[in-house]
Amino acid sequence: MLSLLRHVFLRILSFVSLGMAALIFAAPAVHAAQEIVLIADQSMIVTLSEVPATVVVGNPSVADVTMDGQSLFFHPRAWGLTNIVALDAKGRKLGDYLVRVVFEDRYSVSMYTPDGRKTYTCRRDCERALRIGDSAEFFSGYVGQALQKNSVALGPGIGEDTSAQQIGPRSVVTQPMMVSPTVTTITNTTPAISQ
Repeated sequence: MLSLLRHVFLRILSFVSLGMAALIFAAPAVHAAQEIVLIADQSMIVTLSEVPATVVVGNPSVADVTMDGQSLFFHPRAWGLTNIVALDAKGRKLGDYLVRVVFEDRYSVSMYTPDGRKTYTCRRDCERALRIGDSAEFFSGYVGQALQKNSVALGPGIGEDTSAQQIGPRSVVTQPMMVSPTVTTITNTTPAISQ
């Protein structure tokens, strides 16, 4: 009697095992996400097999995407890990990416002081570098100087007079070392003609 029960039990177990194996092999293949490492301040281009209908970004504060046809442009935003999935019009995966954003600069040096961290890039001479996590005063000082530099680059040369460029009924007045242009309204846009 025991041998008969044992034989029946083994037979049932073998059928269950075969059934489970069939289910495992018949299931659609699950592909692991492709790992991508983005270096801070450096974008990456990924080309898909077709134009995606939908792109889903897990956490756009870590990395974001812009599209141009079949190309996805990955943009790092802050340190961390997120995922990005591209789907076709039928909802099938065209791409599945695990995106890690890292800070990688072999010339960077971090200086820790009682006021907080300060980061420099020191290839030849040491210059300030903008890195999340630096002290607020150091970070904002860098940003302020960068805005002033960009304002000078977009405005008249240093030492030149203030100039106005007419744009319809308004004008933009730029001055050296300003953070942003000043907008003024022009009251008379018709020049006087002398006879």
